[in-house]
Amino acid sequence: MHLPVVYSTICEKALQKVLQEAYPTEQIQSVHYMLRGMNDTYLVNTIDQKRIFRLYRSDWRTEEAAVAFEMELLLHLNRQGVSVSVPIADGSGKHVLRLQAAEGNRFGALFTFACGKEQEIDTEERSARFGRVVAELHVKAEGFTTQQAREVWDAKTLIHRPLAIIEPRLQHRKEDFHFLQQMAIELEAKLNEHILAGLDWGICHGDLQGNFNTNFCADNTYTHFDFDLCGYGWRAYDLAAFKLSRILIEEDDELVEELWNAFLKGYTEVRPLSENDQAAVSLMTGIRQLWLMGLCMHDPHIMGSSDSDDAFVNEKMEFFKKYFA
Repeated sequence: MHLPVVYSTICEKALQKVLQEAYPTEQIQSVHYMLRGMNDTYLVNTIDQKRIFRLYRSDWRTEEAAVAFEMELLLHLNRQGVSVSVPIADGSGKHVLRLQAAEGNRFGALFTFACGKEQEIDTEERSARFGRVVAELHVKAEGFTTQQAREVWDAKTLIHRPLAIIEPRLQHRKEDFHFLQQMAIELEAKLNEHILAGLDWGICHGDLQGNFNTNFCADNTYTHFDFDLCGYGWRAYDLAAFKLSRILIEEDDELVEELWNAFLKGYTEVRPLSENDQAAVSLMTGIRQLWLMGLCMHDPHIMGSSDSDDAFVNEKMEFFKKYFA
């Protein structure tokens, strides 16, 4: 009997051989599997520096255009002077590799290494600095254009699709799912009010939490990386990633507001943000949390169902009932 494969882990030695052939000028010495997440991340050591290779999951990035969008955005930001982890062209000049795995085609890309390290954004000074960093990213992304197709961060992606994913996983908790349905209706209604009032729309990183996806050096220079969730969307949603992460990490609501206000002060020193956009951020934290819940419940075939079991659902429901009941 043939057993189909939904996800495979690629042999490091085999991948090293592929990368050596694809990037002949890189002088690759070793490849080490570093992280399993929404994609597979490998640390690549060349003769004189580090690189990062990301291998996209076949069920996550099914179209090459979506990956090419990310690569083109990174190259644009780099040209604009934003410090980002940049894709490296292979020997033929392409930035996206297509590899044949057991489950089918998987796309990959080699990136420059982001020096420094992630840090907790737990002071007003750090929050304000990160706000300025995010604002600069939004400013420099304004002139980006591409012919590559990629889904946008709209109500379909952020609200409707997560609910469709969550419903079959909550058949034994119908009351909780009904709560989520009603909450989603209210969230979308309020979102539409903000849209009518004029919400800023443009390129978003998609995961600017502050303590992830940006490395800082001792001299306060920084590098953004992991733009896998980038795309066009409401800027208030992009900012909500930071505020939500503060809510989930910090236990003190007063501290959360202090950090958020400092972030907002730093952001608006670089880029204006309307009162309507600012007011929409809190709403977007609920929308983002719903999207994250759907994301985790979509992955049991990769991570196992224990990561999105009843304890996980309880945690999410506690959040929603505290902030959006």
